[in-house]
Order: sequence, then C-alpha cells, then structure tokens
Amino acid sequence: MEDELMKIWQSSPNRERIKFERSRLILDLQSSLDRIQRSWKSMIVRETIAIIIIIPAFVFITFYVPFTISKIGSIWIVLSVIYILVRLRSPKKYKPTDFTETYIDYLYKTKEHLNAQKKLLDTVLYWYILPVFPGFVLILMGFIHIPEKRKLIVITALAFVIMAVLAYFLNKRAVKKEFDPRLGKIDELIKVMEE
Repeated sequence: MEDELMKIWQSSPNRERIKFERSRLILDLQSSLDRIQRSWKSMIVRETIAIIIIIPAFVFITFYVPFTISKIGSIWIVLSVIYILVRLRSPKKYKPTDFTETYIDYLYKTKEHLNAQKKLLDTVLYWYILPVFPGFVLILMGFIHIPEKRKLIVITALAFVIMAVLAYFLNKRAVKKEFDPRLGKIDELIKVMEE
C-alpha cells in the first residue's frame, strides 16, 4: 500500500506534490503548536488556581494583621495578582479562530499569537515579578519592629527573590526552547507559501 502511494505521488504533477508537501508541513507545524498551546493552557490553569488561593489568604492578612503598612501590602498583592491574571489571558485575542482561511493567513495569525505569548514571557520581570514585590516589602515592613520576626522576614525575602529569579530564567528558557524554534518554522513556511 505504501509503495503504491509512493508511486502515485511520484507520478503526480509537481504542482500536486508541492500542495501535498505544504499540507504536510502545515500538519507538522499544527501538531507542534498544539503541544505548546496545551502547555500554555495548563500554565494559565496553574496560575489561576494559585491566584484563587492567594487572594483569600491576603484578604485574611488585610483584616487580621494589626499593622496598617502590612494591610496596604496585602491589598497591593491582591490587586497585583488580578493584574497578572488579566495579562496572562491577553494573548488570547490574537489566537487564530477561523480555520477556513488560507494557509498563509493562518500562519500570519499564528505567528502574531505566538509573538504575543513570547513577548509576555520575555517581559515577565515587569508584569509578573515587579508588581508583586512592593506588596511583599510592605507586608514585611509591618513586622520589622518585632525582633523575633526578623529571621522569618529575611527567610521570606530570600525565598521571594529565589522564586522571582527562578521564574525569570524559566520563562526566558521557554522562549528560547519553545517559542523561537516554532516562530522560525512559521517564518520558513510563510516563505515557502509565498513562493
């Protein structure tokens, strides 16, 4: 069966072979993009669950911690994590939705969607880490005058810095290993389609 298909393919006009190759390349790309989009969706779910847990925790801090500066910090964190969730969902507006379009339109829309996700991961320091940082500083400042809490404050601050650095480098790695190769593949396909 495979040999017969190969003979049919070889005997078909070049134009048909090119159409077949283009279709195959699109299917390969689509499979690769499906994996990255599943990964993106699972990240959104994880972050949403974390935010659902974080918000009540910091609302609790707002009402039960006696220090005003810590209350302000916890409100800051609640607002920051809501902002983070909105930013995480922002690339969704670029997602290609109509599969009846031409291949080239689909590729351009997919490229725009991946670039939006890539930009988000590239700028994680500015919209994910830095907005939350002042809230943590304010919360910790509320406890700084209590001598027995200073060791806990240092450990908490160190843990936050380690998590922030880890999040930064993991996102940079994802851009380099996941998004850049797929964007390169899309550019190659666009070039092939436009020939």
